[in-house]
Amino acid sequence: MSEHPDIQKLAQSSSLIFSGTVVELGASSVANLPPRDNFAVVRIDRALRSDRALGSLSGKAVTVALSNRTKLQDGERAIFLTSDWIQGGGIAAHEVAHFDLGHEQKIASAVERLPERHLADRLSSSILVVVAEVIATKPTPFDFRWRNAPQWAIASFRFLDSVRGLPRENTTALYPTSTRPTWALSPRLSQGQRGIFLLHRPPVWTIRMLEESLTSEAFALLDPADVQPEAQRPLIEKLLGQMGEP
Repeated sequence: MSEHPDIQKLAQSSSLIFSGTVVELGASSVANLPPRDNFAVVRIDRALRSDRALGSLSGKAVTVALSNRTKLQDGERAIFLTSDWIQGGGIAAHEVAHFDLGHEQKIASAVERLPERHLADRLSSSILVVVAEVIATKPTPFDFRWRNAPQWAIASFRFLDSVRGLPRENTTALYPTSTRPTWALSPRLSQGQRGIFLLHRPPVWTIRMLEESLTSEAFALLDPADVQPEAQRPLIEKLLGQMGEP
């Protein structure tokens, strides 16, 4: 079995993590994906991390493109850390690593810590962290015409408290409204919404248009973790404290 000293990093880079049983080596369970020598069809016994859109995966087959076939045998059970590849006509994934079943609890614990680690990453890159209420939303006065454009809207706030940094009175935040996969999980804001907002600098390619079109100081909310319920404030303050901030 493969070994690695940092299971947490491997879990963070893996979108599909599961314990499973090797059903057949060199085979494929995905329509229009021919078998290859480095493939393994694996029955999922327990999903530890997966795309919610896939629903329940217990008992389903997944074709894993192995990084090293010689370390697995038919009928062997293991923990697979993989990255998404195909989700149509069957499921296929690229192996990041695999471990024997003795690592299952350690990997499950690493998966449970992922949301907190992700929140810490978003906090570390934020400019402002504020408790606020959305008082208005509207489309931006500029637009992007390419297929994957975010279709920005802009929100203005009533600021209730500051956790990191001091917002100006006219501080606003861009957020995507596009339903394209790139933006599908981004926060959507509505008038009257309250929470803790992790404000980041807008993407570089928007700055010139912002300067030409907007008079307010604008930030961006791009990631699901950028909008938190107020009940998360103790955790946010703890994470900021671990970064050396009061």
